[in-house]
Parts: sequence; structure tokens; C-alpha cells
Amino acid sequence: MTRFHLGWFNGAGFGLQGWGSPEYVHRPDPWRPDLFQTSIRELERGGFDFLVLEDSSMVPDAYGGSPDYYLERGVMAPKLDPVPLVPYLASVTEHIGIVPTLTTGFYHPWLLARLMTTLDHLTQGRIGWNIVTATTKLAWANYGLEQPEHDRRYDLADEFVEVATQLWRSFPASAQVLDVERGVAFSAENVKPIHFEGEFFSSRGPLNAPAGPQGSPVLFQAGGSPRGRAFAGKNAEAVIASCTSVEDMKSYYVDVKKHAVNNGRDPSSVKVLFATGVILGDTHQDAVDKAEAIRAAGQSNTASKLAGLSNITGIDFSTVDLDEPLTELRTNGSQSSLAEFLSTAAPGATLREVLATKTSPGVMGYPFIGTVDEVASRMKDVMDEVGGDGYLFGGFLRPGYIARLVDELVPALRKLDVIRTEYGNSTFRENLLEF
Repeated sequence: MTRFHLGWFNGAGFGLQGWGSPEYVHRPDPWRPDLFQTSIRELERGGFDFLVLEDSSMVPDAYGGSPDYYLERGVMAPKLDPVPLVPYLASVTEHIGIVPTLTTGFYHPWLLARLMTTLDHLTQGRIGWNIVTATTKLAWANYGLEQPEHDRRYDLADEFVEVATQLWRSFPASAQVLDVERGVAFSAENVKPIHFEGEFFSSRGPLNAPAGPQGSPVLFQAGGSPRGRAFAGKNAEAVIASCTSVEDMKSYYVDVKKHAVNNGRDPSSVKVLFATGVILGDTHQDAVDKAEAIRAAGQSNTASKLAGLSNITGIDFSTVDLDEPLTELRTNGSQSSLAEFLSTAAPGATLREVLATKTSPGVMGYPFIGTVDEVASRMKDVMDEVGGDGYLFGGFLRPGYIARLVDELVPALRKLDVIRTEYGNSTFRENLLEF
């Protein structure tokens, strides 16, 4: 038995948190950082390793060819840029990692490398970067760009990470001298140009920002497709996986670790965290009843499911007849999301029948349902069986739900000695690699 890590993925980004749900926290000005600050303080109180801030660069219009559904329901839009939020979160915490999402297609590596180095200094070594390749052509169009083919986006991302990594190394912390008596601020000896010329990017370098406490941000990635997994195994330090069964979790874990080894990496340095959610009850039956109520409510909201799937795949599911057998569907968007959606479809199934097979009780990935002790024990058993490195909770920020996790589930997990009781190191990367 080994310890595992806990994280939170804020799937709503810097947007409305749960509009239309009973847990929506009404605020006259939803763009203030208060809710985010309250939530991350609670997560740190529970020993969570990090908070990921999702982002996207468009007002969706994939469902019905109109932004109406998304804007009226406050789903996926509007959103503010999460990067300026980072210092606000760092100012109220001391240990937890903060991981904004930035897209390889919409930045130049030099700009992103400098930005991440700045944030590493401002957070005192607690910054991460969630690497995404932008699954929607609308987001690319907002930058005046044509969306590349799926695997081609990962080719671009591979090169992007290579350039950024060279830039982070181009101005090492060792160059800092700050010797007042000799009048030397920085040594030029270790600050070198990189002279990178690639297929997608070029950069002379060096970075004009000295390395922060970590040297570079902790790299996150959430690839589910074969190409995405290969990218994760090559580049990522924390990999986010969304699997709906223990067998799928095992397969994903082995696959990513294999890619890491094939790239000459120590597989223990690549942490695979599985998306999850818990539904707690005072008794087992109470939890089951809650899960069933959530599941039934989700089944009745067909439009919400299809709007979300339309956005991430680029397929307008409002035009698909609910009661006609599905034809072959292809996407240049999120292939793993489409594959997961269709994974339960029988030959000749209709869209309505596929939707009926989606029985998850409103949580990401693999759900845990039961009393606090039942859930804690099951989380331990699954992690022991899979061999994974942790769990990633997610969704919009719900202070009441987070507080219950911290006050009830975290103590039960600590009693089993499977999660941290304190932060033992000064930087995010060190805490992530501690076990």
C-alpha cells in the first residue's frame, strides 16, 4: 500500500460556478476572486496537492449553431482569463499547487515560458501548467487560425514543450549573484541563447527571466486518445485520466507509464490521477438514493449533455435524430470524449439509447458512493488494485461539498494512512514527487 495524491479540477474555469444548480452561490459580482480563494483555502486545509483552473477561448455555438444555449445557462461561457487569478490564490495559501490552463496553439513558447517563470516566482514555487491543444475550431478561429488535425496539434505541442523547456534552462537560478560588494547582479556565463529552429516555432533565447524556485512549472496533461497518451508519457509530470471502470484505469495507467519508459523517463516521476467524485450518505442506502436522484435528474436533461458533447467534439448533436440509428461519427475535436460517449453503444443504437446507458451519477470519471468510511476504504482498494497515483475531484467550485470532503472524507483517508497529513516540502513539484 502506498499513499496517493488528491487534486481538484475546476471544470467551470474563471466563469459562473454552477449556474442553474441548487449549489450556485449567488454573488452580485461573480468576477471577484472570493469564491476561488475560499475554495482553495479549504482544499489546502485538506492537504490537496493542487487546483487546476480550466479555460477556453470562445463563446460556444456548436449546439444548434447558436451561442444561446450556452450563454443563457452560463455553461462554458463567459469566462475570464484564469492566469491573473493565480496571485490572488497564492496570496491566501502557502503549499497547494496552482495550475492554470494555457493552450499551445495560442501562445508563443517564449511568451508562455516567461509568464510561467514569473508565476513560479510569485507563488514561491507552486505553479503548474495544464497543457491543452484546443479541441474546438471556433477557438482557433478567434486567433485567426485554422484548426490543425487532431494528431498534428500534438506534434505542435511536442515542439512547443521542447522550446519552452530549453528556454527555462537558458537562464538558470545559478546565474543569480547579487553580490553588492563586487557590484555583480547576475553572471552572464550561464545565460545562453538556445537558437531553436523547428517546424512550428523558432526562438533565439535566452529567456530574460531567471528561473523560479522550481526551475519550470509542473507539467499537466489530460490526453485520452492514443496520441494524447503518447504526449503525456513524453512530457507530463501529472496526467489527468477520465476512466469509468477499474479495468480502464489499469489499462490507462500501464499505457502512460510505458510511454514514459519508452522516452527514457523514470515512470515514478509521471503521476497518473484518475477523475472521480463521491456521493456521501449517512447510511449506504442514503448515499445510493442520493446518487439515483442525481442520475435521474441528469437523464432528464438531454439538452445539457448534448450541448456539452457538441462543444467538445464540434458535432452539432441537435441535428441528430434521437430515434434513428447512429451513423459513424468522426471528430477533429476531442476524440477521447466521443469514444467514451459511444463506448456503451450497441450496434445500431439510437442517440436516445446511448444517452440512456450513461448512468454516472453526475460526477467525472469513476464514482464512489456510500458512507464516509465505505468510500474511503473503496478509494484505497481501487488505488491498490490499479497502481495509480491519486484522484482528481472536479466540477464547479462548491464550498459546501469541498468542506464536507475536508471535514469527513479526508480524516477517514488519513486514518487509513493513504494521503498526506501535512506538506513536507517547499515546492509543488517536491510535494508531488514525495510519494
